[in-house]
Amino acid sequence: MVNPRADEIKQKIVFLLLSCFLTTAAADLFGVRSSFLTGSLDEPQIWLGRFGTSLPYLSPTFGTDEERQAYRNLLKANGDTHIDIYAQARSTKLPGGSIYPEHQDFTAKLNELNADGLKPVLWLIPESRHGDHRQSMEAHLAFQNEMVLKHDTQIDGYVVCLECDETFTVEQVNALVANLKSRTKKKIAVHLAPGVGGYKRDTRYYKGADFIYLQIGDHLTGDYTADSAMAVAMLKEALKLGIPVVANEYSLVSTSEQARALGDLLCAEGAVGTGNGRSVSFCGQRELKKAKWYDRPEIAVAGVALATLYAVSRYDLPLQLQATEDSYQIGIRKNMKNSTAGISYRDDGAVMMSYRFNF
Repeated sequence: MVNPRADEIKQKIVFLLLSCFLTTAAADLFGVRSSFLTGSLDEPQIWLGRFGTSLPYLSPTFGTDEERQAYRNLLKANGDTHIDIYAQARSTKLPGGSIYPEHQDFTAKLNELNADGLKPVLWLIPESRHGDHRQSMEAHLAFQNEMVLKHDTQIDGYVVCLECDETFTVEQVNALVANLKSRTKKKIAVHLAPGVGGYKRDTRYYKGADFIYLQIGDHLTGDYTADSAMAVAMLKEALKLGIPVVANEYSLVSTSEQARALGDLLCAEGAVGTGNGRSVSFCGQRELKKAKWYDRPEIAVAGVALATLYAVSRYDLPLQLQATEDSYQIGIRKNMKNSTAGISYRDDGAVMMSYRFNF
C-alpha cells in the first residue's frame, strides 16, 4: 500500500535539498578594508569637517544622491571593500547629521552600499559625545535585536560600540557581545580607546568577540598618523590574545601616503584588516581551500535527503551517484511512459534539472 503522504514528503525533501545547495557564503571580516576617517588637511578640524568620516552615512542629511555617490567613489578609490557606519547618533555633533533609527528605515541606503561594492559594518552605539550610551542596558539589547532582525542580511558584521571602555563596564560590554552572538552568525567586534585593552588596559573587554578593532591612537598631531614602531608593537601585543585584529584607527586622513604606508606595514605584521587606509589589496584574507567532496557537509545532507526520497517513492526514483577522488554528481531520475525527468547536484555547486521526451 502506498503511503498517502509520500508526495508531500517528496516535495519537502526536494525543497530541503535545493535550499541547502543554493545558500550563499557567510559574511566574513577577514581582509576587511575600510577608511572611516576621510577628512582633508585643508579643513581646520579635519575629520569633523563635511564628509570627514563615513560613520553618519545613514543620516538623511549626510548628502544628496550625487554626494553619496561621490563619497562612495572616494572610498573605493582608496581600496575599500567595506564601510563603517553608525546605526544611531542622535546628537548633531557630526556634520553628516543625526541618526534616529526609530524615525527611518536603513534598507534603501544599505542596499545602495552593497550594490556599489561596499559592504556595511554596523557600529551599534556611537561615542559618548552623542549621548546614546545613556540608555538602559535593556534598551541597548533591544536595539541590537531590532537591528539584527531588520538588517542582518544586508551587513557583514557588527561593532558593539565605539570606544566602549569610555562608557561601559567590562560586564556590560561582555553582555552586549553575548547577546549579539545569540542573535546572529555575523562577526562581532569590540573597539576601545587607544591601546590594547583601551585606556584601562583591561583585555577582558574582548571576551567573546570575534575581532578586535584596535585603535592605535597617536594620530591627532604631527602628520596625523601614528608612529610606526609604536603601532607595530601594539598590534603584536594584541595578537597575543589569540583574537584576529583589525588595525582600525591609526591616521586622521585615510587617503594620505602616511596612512597607506602604515596600513601596509600593519598588514604585513599580522593585522587581518585595516580601517584607516592602505595600498595593498591583500590583508588577512583567509585562503579558501577546496575540501574533498566526501569531507563537505552538504554531501551528507544530499545523501539523507535523496535516500529518504528514494525510500518513500517505493523504488521508482533510481538514485544515481558518479564520484571520483576530486568530484561527484548525485541525483535522482524518474522514468515515465513517454518522458524522463531528473534533478542532480554537482560538487561545484551546480544544480541541474533535466526533462526528456521519448518519441
